[in-house]
Amino acid sequence: MALLYAQQVEEMDVEEMQETHEAEIEILNEIDKLATYYGMDKTDEKLKALEEKIEEYLVHVKTHFANEERLMRKYDFPKYDMHKMAHDMFLMDLSITIKQWRKFGDIEKVTNFIRKSPEWIVLHINTVDAPTSAYIAHMMALEKEKK
Repeated sequence: MALLYAQQVEEMDVEEMQETHEAEIEILNEIDKLATYYGMDKTDEKLKALEEKIEEYLVHVKTHFANEERLMRKYDFPKYDMHKMAHDMFLMDLSITIKQWRKFGDIEKVTNFIRKSPEWIVLHINTVDAPTSAYIAHMMALEKEKK
């Protein structure tokens, strides 16, 4: 059973956003699987694989949010500040959790955060990203018409 399924979130009108969400869901599910394996067999090899996937997730989230914010600015999305604040808060929570893990070595703090994040992700995508994507897709279509 996966931690999160793509079917739980709205489909985006902007393909780039859709692909990013699908990739993020895949990474989250990999982290959950690796954390489960590590919980059953605490070898250095399993820990290294889990740590690498968590690092990949942090980079992915930063890139994901930066790309969405770039699109929102490009198309002058009216609720940019609110959307960016939601990104900033999630990223701050994730960053603090990862810093604590790096400082104290407690990988369970990160995996617990990851396992709690699907609720926020589903809510954010369905109520914030979906209307943002619809707006950006509309603006892209208008831009295309002008050419």
